[in-house]
Amino acid sequence: MTLYQLECFIQVAEQLSFVRAAQIMCISQPAITYQIQTLEKEIDVTLIERNTRRCRLTPAGQAFYQDAVQLHSYYQQAVQKAQDISRANRAHLRVGIRKLFDYDRMAQLVTQFYVKYPHAKVDILPQNDATPLDDLRSGRVDIGFFYSSEYTEASDISFKTLYELHYYVLMNPADPLASRKSLQLSDLKGKAIATAGSTSNLLSATQGPTLAELKKAGADISHSAPSFESALIMIRAGTAMLILPMLPFTVVPGMVKIPLLGCPTVQMQIGWMKRDTRLEVPDFVEIAKNLYKTL
Repeated sequence: MTLYQLECFIQVAEQLSFVRAAQIMCISQPAITYQIQTLEKEIDVTLIERNTRRCRLTPAGQAFYQDAVQLHSYYQQAVQKAQDISRANRAHLRVGIRKLFDYDRMAQLVTQFYVKYPHAKVDILPQNDATPLDDLRSGRVDIGFFYSSEYTEASDISFKTLYELHYYVLMNPADPLASRKSLQLSDLKGKAIATAGSTSNLLSATQGPTLAELKKAGADISHSAPSFESALIMIRAGTAMLILPMLPFTVVPGMVKIPLLGCPTVQMQIGWMKRDTRLEVPDFVEIAKNLYKTL
């Protein structure tokens, strides 16, 4: 008995017509008749009574039909399960990562993902801070991390909030303000703050206080940093400070971070394209959500 014979029998049993069953199976009527006859001969049971005008199931055929439908359903489930596992084993995710991200937890995230998808491949790529959403839309990354302040509307992208960030002033340890427990915007009067000018990148999208607010507080905003790396060098050299949203436990070697009071929090979110229906994408997102629940 073959699966094809079962499929032919199920169609005839449901249509009670060899002609209609043959049309559904896209074969000739003699061909489907042959499959049913071969099946009946193999199991030595008459399943269908037929005459020149109609056919009907025998009592044995009715019982056989119920089991045949269930057996065919088990087969389809087995195929689907095998295909899902096969796709999972071939999973390949390109995950973007932002500067000063929580690298330790990212490592844990990838490790837990590999537990569920042991044969998967995960590439960690730096995200473009100037246009981070474009990385998703272009397919350069499959999953990215975003500050909620970086966009106002993105109907083609799904976002999940992972945690909230507070603003800190990143500075050289030798600066007189480095010993303070917290700072107000007014404390930055006369201090050089590394900015990105009007460039839409990490320094401007997440800087918290606007350039107008910094200027009003008396901060020196003439120190434009062309890149994030150049801003860090300015801090290490003691020529400027930087305002960034960060986690409380984030440590930047060779620098001190002091909480900046009076600034609203910014959400760190994980995002992916809505059209991406691969199982591994929501699984990766769920692992990330669970990992950051304790923050």
